[in-house]
Amino acid sequence: MRYTYINILLFLCLSLNAVLSFGQQSTSHPLTSYGIGDHQLNDHGIYSGMGNIFAPFLDSGQLNYLNPASYATLSKGNTLFSIGVNQRVSFYSQNETTDVRPNGNLNHLALGFRLKKHFGMAFGLKPLSAKGYYLSEKVFTGLDSIRNTYQGGGYINQVFIGGTYAPIVRKGTYLAFGSHVGYNFGTVKNQRISQLIQGTSASGGIMEELISVNALSFDAGVSMYQKLGSKSDVRFGATYKPNLSLNSVLERTFYNAPNLNAPSGYDTLFSNAYEGSVVQGQSLALGVAYRFGLNPRKVKTKTLHPEFTVAFQYQRNEAFSYRFEGYTFDSLGTQSQPAQRYSVGIEFKPERFLYENIAALKLFDKFTYRVGAYYGKLPFVDAANYPFTEQGITLGLGIPVLAQQSFSSINFSCTLGQRGTFEASSLQENFIAIQLGAILSPASFERWFRKRKMD
Repeated sequence: MRYTYINILLFLCLSLNAVLSFGQQSTSHPLTSYGIGDHQLNDHGIYSGMGNIFAPFLDSGQLNYLNPASYATLSKGNTLFSIGVNQRVSFYSQNETTDVRPNGNLNHLALGFRLKKHFGMAFGLKPLSAKGYYLSEKVFTGLDSIRNTYQGGGYINQVFIGGTYAPIVRKGTYLAFGSHVGYNFGTVKNQRISQLIQGTSASGGIMEELISVNALSFDAGVSMYQKLGSKSDVRFGATYKPNLSLNSVLERTFYNAPNLNAPSGYDTLFSNAYEGSVVQGQSLALGVAYRFGLNPRKVKTKTLHPEFTVAFQYQRNEAFSYRFEGYTFDSLGTQSQPAQRYSVGIEFKPERFLYENIAALKLFDKFTYRVGAYYGKLPFVDAANYPFTEQGITLGLGIPVLAQQSFSSINFSCTLGQRGTFEASSLQENFIAIQLGAILSPASFERWFRKRKMD
């Protein structure tokens, strides 16, 4: 029983840390000033190491909360708790100007388990979008010099619960359908501060624009697995989010500030609120993975059974739009486009029969190695209508936690990428992103939520 108490205590500590950490900034790109910010937030310790491919993956030791059709593959009684954090350092350049911006946050918190042979479910917390940027410029009006500072931040988070029904669950065949229902909530803010920089006065003006979202959403998925022989199988997955209108409120406020350092003295010149909606465009992801085992390889006194997985994915997200009664909110009206991404990834396991041969394996034979690459269009264009694109290469490492034969693991991935239009004199971002994920599972002789019987 002591393992149960330790796991429960660890679960509560991580959950508390997640709630406290979710409000921290996780992006720093100026493009997040548009709309509700960056909604390309599918970072994951496992799948980010394979070019951000997630749709086709089914594994009893992974909680794939990005595809709701995957939960019925979890082992009976083997609850999985998944948590992930990410850290990113961005290097910006434009003409002769450079800047470095670090940021990071917790990116998900989820708990999943199988209910019966054909059913599984999961629930958790993840971000829908994030805003975070800081820019400053000096303007000479002919009489005075003014410093304009543009900054923004905030999150739209999603609490979700999902279920899977698998009508076909056989030894070599699996077909399942699933869906999520999510509650989206949070506020993102744009702020412009204008300050006179001559003399000792700290007077100026502040314009704030807030979008608050409180609405339900829905997404669905399908997963399929087919064994092709004794050493190979193919997996297919797809996810779909329909067009959704998320109830929202836009608040615009303008302050006059005799002293920008003393908020209590701000004078509100006007403040208006507009009810409306953030319209989330439909999203589709299609992925396929082929897994095959190599012939056994004799190494000194042990025999290894290597395994490769090759995966591909295409993803398309339609642009967000905004509708507020009585006000034209056009921050994305002329600067949006559908986002697309093409991804490829490879996973290598030196030993696919890990638990059967654990005693004979060396340390590095127990790890899982991942590599990938991706290229795609972001949902933004610049003032000259040039599209922003993103490309990157990824590396990943999976480390099993083999104490008491549980499915626990630590998963690490690193992305080296670029964002920009790649036109002359345009803004370009080079970044290093690191994702760290932990999957916690009970030991083989301890099962969470197991029904007890009295003798």
